[in-house]
Amino acid sequence: MSLNWREIELILSELPLEESVIQKTYQIGFNGLLFELYHPQERAWPLYIEVGSRSSRLHRLSQTIRDQKNPKLQRFIQFLRANIEGAKIVGVEQLPEDRLITLKLKRRGESLNLIIRLYSGAKANVIVCDANYKILELLFRRPNQNEMAGEYLILEKRAPLTSFEVREHPKDLSFNQFIEEYYQSSLIEEREDLLKKLAKVKDEELTTLNNRLRQNEERLKKSSDYDSYRHSGDLLSSVSPPLARDQGWVEVADWLQEGAKVTISVDPSLSLGENIANYYRNYSRLKATYEKSLENGEALQKLLDQKQAYYEQLANSSDEILKEALKGDSPKGVTPEKQVGLTFKSGIFTILVGRNAQENEALLRRAVRGNDWWLHTRDYSGGYVFIKSIRGKSIPLETLLDGGNLALHYSKGRSGGSGDLYYTQVKYLKRVKGGKVGLVLPMQAKNITIRLDQERLRRLFSESEEE
Repeated sequence: MSLNWREIELILSELPLEESVIQKTYQIGFNGLLFELYHPQERAWPLYIEVGSRSSRLHRLSQTIRDQKNPKLQRFIQFLRANIEGAKIVGVEQLPEDRLITLKLKRRGESLNLIIRLYSGAKANVIVCDANYKILELLFRRPNQNEMAGEYLILEKRAPLTSFEVREHPKDLSFNQFIEEYYQSSLIEEREDLLKKLAKVKDEELTTLNNRLRQNEERLKKSSDYDSYRHSGDLLSSVSPPLARDQGWVEVADWLQEGAKVTISVDPSLSLGENIANYYRNYSRLKATYEKSLENGEALQKLLDQKQAYYEQLANSSDEILKEALKGDSPKGVTPEKQVGLTFKSGIFTILVGRNAQENEALLRRAVRGNDWWLHTRDYSGGYVFIKSIRGKSIPLETLLDGGNLALHYSKGRSGGSGDLYYTQVKYLKRVKGGKVGLVLPMQAKNITIRLDQERLRRLFSESEEE
């Protein structure tokens, strides 16, 4: 609860403001100011001012507050340090039955007015004016109210306020001491509440990450035996066709173990060649899943470590930063950029897909580099496909076919079942001056003919969903 005008009046009566010199000024969070003052009889003493919050107030402090300057509001504090520090308070005025206070200042022969409005809402402010009430600087700039540097401040006559009383307080304490202790205990309770909310958010996020990590470990375990499918395909290749009718098993010698034989399951409805192809296909699918799970596991563990460190640091941050974080805002005001397009994995390579001109343009501008590869249908409009390059690694044919199938799938040529594609590196794409969004001309491009492979697409999409 903010101070009412009677409480402000009582606090001012207890403060040695007149003849005090403003020695140092500090910004405390978003709404607070700390003045270190010096009075000939009282010596050094600190004054705290807070405006624009539910706890708007001013009072003397029994001990100073550690400087908690906020970089977003440095403009005003820099002005105070350059133009107010060293000024003497020669007069104090409170607008009758109001929460507006004017400190009359003198500095190097210049007269200044420091106006403190302990109002609620948009009228709350701390304003520095010259002797004629021309605004020199202010804590909160409000153009809609003509409250900006260079404008003249109008002290409005406000309607008489409802009769207020000073809240009850111990008689052995000054009202300044009581208010300081009152808000200090309120701030402690508020911080405890913020930390409880933070702990809940932290537990939910870390639990989600741990679950994802566990699910990824399960996929890794299930796909770790991928090489056995290749080996079974190799062994079946040594069998003489055809398979017998209704034959569900084939016994072959295992050349990896001298004298040993293994039994391999086969689908009796398929030919020997089709069974071999199935084993190799499963080998490729599980190997890709395994490699992707390895990569995902490292990324998830790194993210988990980062989040744990982030929450530990956040628990020691200011209340303002905690409030921003709990609202879903980045403490530094950074909003995570939304992912553009679709992402697929092909072995160790990442494939990005733009589905329209806007996504194509966004990927070109922010997601790819010169050595990455670009694919696009030659005779049809459609999305751009980018294969992210890896230093020291060439793009294998399987990855190129994956990218080509995605390019054809996200084009107007998909209904035909096949099509010709351009592919080249991003550094050889030339933008068309004055052209449409995302339009480029490929230079040094190669051609490749792609026939849509539905099994390949199913694998790419299923692995993308597992992500």
